[in-house]
Amino acid sequence: GKIYGAARSGGSTNWGTIFSLDVGLAPPKPKVSLFSPTSGASGQKILLWGKNFLGTTAVSFNGVPSLTFAVTSSYSVYAAVPPGATSGPITITTPAGTFQTSSNFTVQ
Repeated sequence: GKIYGAARSGGSTNWGTIFSLDVGLAPPKPKVSLFSPTSGASGQKILLWGKNFLGTTAVSFNGVPSLTFAVTSSYSVYAAVPPGATSGPITITTPAGTFQTSSNFTVQ
C-alpha cells in the first residue's frame, strides 16, 4: 500500500529528498497458478507457482500442515507433503490472506 519515490531537489539542504505515500491499500492476497508435480508421496517436495508468496506462514495439503516449506521468491514456494496427508486441495497462507487451489493434489 506504500509508494516510495525520490526528488532531485528539496529537503533541508535542497539536495533532494526521499518520500513515501501510504495510500491505504491492503497487501495483495496469495494466488497459486499451478503446482508441480500434481501427485506424490509423503516427503515429496512440491513447487507452488503463483504470486504474493513473500511472508508465507503455512502450507497445507487437504488440511494437514506441511512440516517443511521454503519461500524461494514472491512467485514460488517449495513444500513437502506431510505425513498423514490425503488427496485434496493445497492451501497457502500469508499475512495478507489464504488461497486454496481448485485442483486437487493426489497423495500416492
